[in-house]
Amino acid sequence: MRILITGGGCREYIDSVRVVTNSSTGRTSAELADFFAEKGHEVTLITAESAIKAKHATVKVIVFGTGAELSHAIENELCAKPYNAVIHAAAVSDYVPAQIIIGGQTFKAGKEVSKLHSENDLTVVFKPAPKIADSLHEWAKKGGNPNAKIICFKLTNNADQNEKNRAVTKLFSHSNSDYIVANDLSEITKDLHPFKIIDSKGQIFASGQNNESMANALLFLLELESEK
Repeated sequence: MRILITGGGCREYIDSVRVVTNSSTGRTSAELADFFAEKGHEVTLITAESAIKAKHATVKVIVFGTGAELSHAIENELCAKPYNAVIHAAAVSDYVPAQIIIGGQTFKAGKEVSKLHSENDLTVVFKPAPKIADSLHEWAKKGGNPNAKIICFKLTNNADQNEKNRAVTKLFSHSNSDYIVANDLSEITKDLHPFKIIDSKGQIFASGQNNESMANALLFLLELESEK
């Protein structure tokens, strides 16, 4: 199979120096990429510049900085050739800086803005970022495989089960994902990564406690799908 995996966190620029990011390390996506490559599959990993990278020699690695760069990289890959599956684990920014207000002046935020002086209070106005997950099916279709399986990740934090369910349902509603891997930051440690793989009908396909079991479950899932 040809599999595209995303991972790591986006860096959204306030000015040419200051950024807003998140705590994603990219470890899970790197381990998934290595696992699938070791099983003989063709793997492309699109991951953050600062993220943990895959070690397997056959993994094609593409790095991104911002959410826009991530979106562009995914679109280019999916539209260029048919992929059997997309495992979208990257921590995409929900909001990006839009405007900077400092010293009574308003500027457009972004990497092109010169480093701002720090003598005055700084206000940053954010705008919602585009939902990359919503475009994955369309891009895969353009690349020649309308039946590519789209697997998205949904991370919550300190959420109860009702909150987790609502988050998964919402992601399904706008992304048309085939499966979602649900996890909660408060449960993740160095050695543990509890997860559930949920299908579009809300049924739990698999669950486990670490990245190794996640990788095996995802492989089994994709093998089953390929036989249909």
